[in-house]
Amino acid sequence: MPLTVITLKKVPPSLRGDLSKWMQEIATGVYVGNFNTKIRAQLWDRVVQSSSTGEATMSYAIQNEIGYHFETINAQRRVVEYDGIPLVALPKINQLIEETERKKGYSNAAKFRKAKKFAPKAKGPIESLNYVVIDIETDGLKYKENQIIEIGAVKAEGDKISHFQRLIKYEKNIPAEITELTGITQKLLEKEGISMERALKEFIDFIEDFDLVGFEVDFDLRFLNRTLSESNMQILTNKVFDLNKFVKREKINLKNYKLDTVLSAYKIRDRVPHRALADAKLIYQLSTKVNKFLKKINKEYHY
Repeated sequence: MPLTVITLKKVPPSLRGDLSKWMQEIATGVYVGNFNTKIRAQLWDRVVQSSSTGEATMSYAIQNEIGYHFETINAQRRVVEYDGIPLVALPKINQLIEETERKKGYSNAAKFRKAKKFAPKAKGPIESLNYVVIDIETDGLKYKENQIIEIGAVKAEGDKISHFQRLIKYEKNIPAEITELTGITQKLLEKEGISMERALKEFIDFIEDFDLVGFEVDFDLRFLNRTLSESNMQILTNKVFDLNKFVKREKINLKNYKLDTVLSAYKIRDRVPHRALADAKLIYQLSTKVNKFLKKINKEYHY
């Protein structure tokens, strides 16, 4: 059985516990183990499901030109195949420079928000909170195989609300069930869609360094971070809040925790249209009603 090495950064403690059942942690975040390919695949699936914002890499022995293979999730470096040989693709140097400059020298608006966020002050009203609600539509549920076809977001900046929506050009035939669910047609994407790279850049510019909020947001983050990585762009490192987790602690007796059910429980009567911006607007409306979320983000913002 081949030796497998998995390294982790910023992942949930539960994932570390699961890996410890099969592997030995020889250094912080570094796990080694010997097991068959089926177990390895199942463990990596568990890592992928739990690493929506963290980083993970896996390397293992295999019969190829170099004797090993490796996989990454949410890492700056990613695997590309060249004549059967796995190589490491690095982000564009210009992007790294821009990212470094962005981290060292924030824009005036970002500096103002950070000064406001960390300055000592008494508790302020909920309306003073800044965050961005995000949502995406895809052509399927498998983030490794399927593609984003629409990105939507609602930015709350004090009492100012702004919106973001982009359709993505789609070169394949959009599945009929996706058109039926979302109303997004091949013709619409051809007419109004833009390139994935442009949509991602404009999305990153829109969200800035704001906290991100979503409903079952891990789904959105897996697609976004994989697509960003494939585009040699910086993955999302913003702080993230999943409204569904707060709802489950606040409404413990719901029959299920689908978005339609949750909206109804909070007296929001609109149906989920399964369009990115429209859904983001509903999730934003929900975010203003989930008390446990408001208390959490209000506490973090004002202290």
